[in-house]
Amino acid sequence: MTRDLLLRWHVFRSRRHSDTSSRFLLELARCVARAPRAPDAAPLLEIGTRAGGSALLMLRTLDAVYPRGVRRPLVLTVDPYGTKPYAGAPFVYDARHYRSMKRALSGYANHVHYMMDSELFLDLFDRLYLWLDGARRPLERFTLVYLDGSHDPDLVWREIERLLPRVVPGGFLVVDDTDWFDGAIRRRLDAAGPALQGTLRHNGKQSIIAVQPA
Repeated sequence: MTRDLLLRWHVFRSRRHSDTSSRFLLELARCVARAPRAPDAAPLLEIGTRAGGSALLMLRTLDAVYPRGVRRPLVLTVDPYGTKPYAGAPFVYDARHYRSMKRALSGYANHVHYMMDSELFLDLFDRLYLWLDGARRPLERFTLVYLDGSHDPDLVWREIERLLPRVVPGGFLVVDDTDWFDGAIRRRLDAAGPALQGTLRHNGKQSIIAVQPA
C-alpha cells in the first residue's frame, strides 16, 4: 500500500469523529507524515480537540510512519470542554464531545490532554513541562501545531505569534477555518509574508506554514 493510500485509509477511519471534511484531514495527515521524525521528536500540539477526530488521525499517522519499536512523539491536545460557546457558531461544547474524545483517544499512551482554553494554555505555557526518560523537560518545541480552537482573529493571531517560533525546522503550523470572520487571519498571514519563518500556502479553508529545514 502506498503512503498516500495508507493516509487516506486513516482519514476514512478517523472521519466519523471529526466535523472536518476528508480533504482537510488528509492534508493534516500529510503534514504529520512529512514532519521530522526521531525517537526524541518534539510533541505535536492541537488546540481545539472537540470529539477527537483530528487528534486520532495524528496518532494513527504517527503509528503508520514510525517503525515498530520506536517511541512515538506525544500528541498534546488543548480544549476546555464544558458548555463553552464556540466563537462564530451558534452552538456550545457539551459532555458528548468530551466523552467522544476520551473514547477515541484513550488507547494511546502518547496522548496528553490539557483541560483548558488556549488563552490559559498560552499564559501557562512557559511554566509547563513534561516528564520524559526520568527527566523534567520544558514544553518549548513542537514538531507540528494544529490550530482549530477559537476562531476569534485576535486570539488565533496570538496563538500563531506564540507558537510558530516553537515549531522545529522542517515542521508545520496548520491553521483551520482561516476563511472565518471574512478571512481576517488569512489576510494577516498574507500581509506578514517574508516575516513568517516559513513558506505559507492556503488549502481551501486551511492555511499551512512549512517551517524551513535547518
